[in-house]
Amino acid sequence: MLKFQETAKCVGRRPTVIPMYPTALIARRYVLQQKLGSGSFGTVYLVSDKKAKPGEELKVLKEISVGELNPNETVQANVEAQLLSRLHHPAIVRFHASFMEQETFCIITEYCEGRDLDYRIQEYKEAGKVFAENQIVEWFIQLLLGVDYMHERRILHRDLKSKNIFLKNNLLKIGHWHAFYMRCVAWIMHLLAPVSCLWF
Repeated sequence: MLKFQETAKCVGRRPTVIPMYPTALIARRYVLQQKLGSGSFGTVYLVSDKKAKPGEELKVLKEISVGELNPNETVQANVEAQLLSRLHHPAIVRFHASFMEQETFCIITEYCEGRDLDYRIQEYKEAGKVFAENQIVEWFIQLLLGVDYMHERRILHRDLKSKNIFLKNNLLKIGHWHAFYMRCVAWIMHLLAPVSCLWF
């Protein structure tokens, strides 16, 4: 498999494409377009799906180098994919596929062209603009509906923040999962019972 890092890079806040392998396919269907970002748990790319319906070609690929993970992190990556595959809600980033490509675990999700909420907030701040109250209320309701959907399925997100909330057609979507089942932390909740604790 191609080294993703050799085909794309970010300059400042704007991603830039390096067309070193313009015809290379990942899993025989995805073509790298540009790097969107990276973190401690993987790198994210915009890809074009050659087998998608017209208008649905752009997707997001999250690549996790399994060779650099310890066993617990490998399990966490698989759990993330399994959880995403079972979640179907307008306020949650849609899962498309997951697969192994040599020593890299890949997760394909929907592309949110509006970027993340943190970027939108900073954009407004730099421009000296403020969000309309009805827009804030609308996004907040969407967020609550998405969180309620997860909690009904006994799932916690663990890292719910503006950088992990995305916008598509100005609709809010929760993404970047490091989720796990509530019952897995029941003993932690028991230990922290006397302490006021925010989980999100």
